[in-house]
Amino acid sequence: MKFSIQFLSFFVIRQESEERDPVKRYKHYQTLDHYGYEDSEIKSFLDGEFTRIGKRKAEVHSETDHAPTKIGRFVLDPGQEPDSNPNYRLFRRLREARDKEAFHAACDDMLRLYMGTSSVRGGAFIVAAAKLNELFDEPFVFVLKCDFESKIARVSDERSLISKVEMAISARNIKSIQYPHMPEEGMLEPYELKIHQATHARYFEDFLKYVTYEKSKPEIVTDQVLGLVQQYMEAKWRGAGEPAAAVAAAAPERAEPYERAERPVPLERLAPGSEPADDAGAPGTMAGADGLQPADPGAMDGACEPQRAEPAAMDGAYRLQRMEPEAQGWSSERRREESQLESWAASEKRQLQEKWTHEDVIEATARLTEFQPDLELKFKLDDVAVKGKLAQYGDRIHLARWNGRYVVLIEGDAFQFEKGLSPVELLYPDEIDEVLRRMDERRRRQRLERDDDVPY
Repeated sequence: MKFSIQFLSFFVIRQESEERDPVKRYKHYQTLDHYGYEDSEIKSFLDGEFTRIGKRKAEVHSETDHAPTKIGRFVLDPGQEPDSNPNYRLFRRLREARDKEAFHAACDDMLRLYMGTSSVRGGAFIVAAAKLNELFDEPFVFVLKCDFESKIARVSDERSLISKVEMAISARNIKSIQYPHMPEEGMLEPYELKIHQATHARYFEDFLKYVTYEKSKPEIVTDQVLGLVQQYMEAKWRGAGEPAAAVAAAAPERAEPYERAERPVPLERLAPGSEPADDAGAPGTMAGADGLQPADPGAMDGACEPQRAEPAAMDGAYRLQRMEPEAQGWSSERRREESQLESWAASEKRQLQEKWTHEDVIEATARLTEFQPDLELKFKLDDVAVKGKLAQYGDRIHLARWNGRYVVLIEGDAFQFEKGLSPVELLYPDEIDEVLRRMDERRRRQRLERDDDVPY
């Protein structure tokens, strides 16, 4: 995949002071045509980068909430032509430029959009039009941003040893946009672009106000789970406050697969959600924990009379879609449960809610995994981490209560150990009845020891 540069404009963004909100200005250094680029030093710096960007793969629905490479789509109102989108018009101007002056003018407009974002950083801003001659007649547009590297020096002479380098840039963490998106060689998506930013800061995508990005797979799964919660609430409190049984009574026939088009979901998201806890661990056979109690319904502040918070005041929160309580005649118990579920959905680390039966959970997981069989199931029981597949719940991974405590049962045909020997690897396992008996004895001993320590 060899790109032939047609035009390239090079700009530098500089910070004028060291203040908290410094003034940033930009300067146009040069716009090159094909021959000027071939004879320039920047060719050796960027040539391989265009190929890397072109080959970089991305999915419309990314695997994680913070995937470095994403697919963006130009926002179009129903019945409107693509030219109604100002970002699309700008990229089209760059592709259709026939001389350096026209290309430079369009690049200047692109840079002005970038300078209007809230987190502009100093560095090199590069816009290029490049052809893939063996496949297409029309060029691709590449927008590159290289941040300045700090504390960069080069070897100088025997006397001074090194000299400081001003405005050093590196190709290591280049942020990039490619338009149009090429999912496979020879295939173009004219209304999509590909954006890459390896850092957690998302500011690079903010300057394209009329480009939208589809939800990640975890976000879609979260919406589906919250939709099942909404159906559970409607089923439980249907009628005159009489609880109905099972989520399946109100659930659809099956969960919807990933869709590109936006569709309404049963819960309204107020702000970007929090990342799930980054828990990882190897499976074990059985783990126990001191009684983990579900949240006390009466212990939550404002649970009986939930307040409608403004979006800015509920970062990462979800809210059940609902009408005013007076219109529905809802009881305080329903409002209390809704408040609990909203707090649960917004929390980074969540406890077991103890609301659904085993059959309800099996039904819900089956709907989610029908089209997404590789969904992960990760949780901790105290400090023991378990990682598996959601589809394994009820089949190989089991959650239970025993003597007022939680236990996790994991069944399988063979154990596998890694990195370092341990005595556990030499065990001949007892039958589970014997293990439960030992656990019961240990529990009784601990209770007696606690009683002996109580002063009289």
